[in-house]
Amino acid sequence: MADEQDDDEVAVAAHGPRECMPCRGTGKVISGLGGEPKTVACPWCDGEGMRKSGVDAQARWLDGAGGVSGAL
Repeated sequence: MADEQDDDEVAVAAHGPRECMPCRGTGKVISGLGGEPKTVACPWCDGEGMRKSGVDAQARWLDGAGGVSGAL
C-alpha cells in the first residue's frame, strides 16, 4: 500500500505547477522577430514564470493571433 501512495504523490508532483522551461522561470524571452532582438513576455507562461498546461505558444501564429506577446 505504501508503494501505491508514493506513486500517487509522484504523479501529482509531475503534473503540478512547475517552472517554465523556455524562459527558465523569468517570464521573459528574447524575440528576434522583426530583425532586432528584444525582450518580450514569454508566450508559454504569459510572463508568469510558471508553466501553464495546455498552452501551445506556436499555435497562436496558426490562429492568426500572431505578433509579439506584450513587449517589455
